[in-house]
Amino acid sequence: MKKILLVAAFLGAFTPLYAKKIEISFWHSLGFHVKEIIEEMAEEYSRENPGVEINPVFQGLFEEMQVKMLAAAVARQLPDVAQVQIEYLDPYVENGIIEPIDKSIPEELKADIPDQLWGLTTRNGSIYAVPFAISTTVFFYNPDAFQKAGLDPDKPPLTWEDLISMGKKLTRDTDGDGDLDTYAMMFWASGFYGFMPFLWANGGKLFSEDGTRMVLTSQEMQKTIEMLMDLIFTYRIMPQTWTDWEGGQAFLTGKLAMGPFTSAGISYGEQNLPWPLRVTPMPAVNGKRYTVISGSALTNFSTSRKKRSSSNDFIAWCVSKENTIRLHEKIGYVPVRKSALNSLELKAFHRENPNYVVPIEGLKYGRALPHHPEFFKMNEFVRDMLHRIILSESDIMTELERTEKEINSLLD
Repeated sequence: MKKILLVAAFLGAFTPLYAKKIEISFWHSLGFHVKEIIEEMAEEYSRENPGVEINPVFQGLFEEMQVKMLAAAVARQLPDVAQVQIEYLDPYVENGIIEPIDKSIPEELKADIPDQLWGLTTRNGSIYAVPFAISTTVFFYNPDAFQKAGLDPDKPPLTWEDLISMGKKLTRDTDGDGDLDTYAMMFWASGFYGFMPFLWANGGKLFSEDGTRMVLTSQEMQKTIEMLMDLIFTYRIMPQTWTDWEGGQAFLTGKLAMGPFTSAGISYGEQNLPWPLRVTPMPAVNGKRYTVISGSALTNFSTSRKKRSSSNDFIAWCVSKENTIRLHEKIGYVPVRKSALNSLELKAFHRENPNYVVPIEGLKYGRALPHHPEFFKMNEFVRDMLHRIILSESDIMTELERTEKEINSLLD
């Protein structure tokens, strides 16, 4: 009997060594320079937690991942944890695919993330995801281009009027063939993201008071689009036919002097541009400055109790003070914890790296885009509208009316 007990004790002592690991699938859509850091974090967590294995799977850009996510939801094959774009969260909420997480958020974590950021993932009074990789729209510029144009590199454009006056000096025909080849700036025609700060500054909004109808035919919207078109056709400081990719390449080669970018591009720009990147706030319009607060959140789709608990722990670890500072310093994301924002480490980093202060300051005048289950399709309609207005020189109000009708038909 004693021998049997000894054997049982021996086997019991070593059972954990042979226990099956809990495997957590983690879908993410942060590519380029961010992908390596995300996968590094997943590996680090698995190393620190031997009973859990995080399997990160890169799913392409946000738009690609959203298509895959919705297909996976239909097939009931969602990952355990997913990095979901803030604006794409609503379909999962509306269709009951995810549940509120208010009760499972540790009090320490809940108190340490600013209410403004919790607001990004709150729907109908309940929290559905944890803010993770949060960015603001900032203004990049090339100080070398400013110097060549006779402008002071330490005095970037702070207003719309500055933008135009400086833009005229920054736009040139450098090879003397009679055609402009170096432009001052470019606003990305990728839907709502490019023009919303200026629509807000003009006093406009996207939805009706009851939030049920898209409103594109307002005077404020017309004025905003006209302002952007004037940069192309009146002041000729923005190219008409460049794609977003071509604009990015032009910025890299010095053929484009400035423009709005996501703060998630700061470290990439600093490491890859052949000139010293400078970052400044978005230009003010009518004395008002706005920026878009966007990014992604971590969502727990696990259905088993064990996996759900491990997924929650992984999510909390990803947004720890240390990790949110890591994403800020290595990428340019806004730290999501008050303890990080107020830390001596961050203050010391900012003294040496002033570009990274700008996205954090953006929280003071930043707004989230309106959320809606059909945001993905709505943004596509608006993007196509901007392309028609810019490339085909279509009438602005005609296109606003057409797109408003298309979107509201979708919402009916």
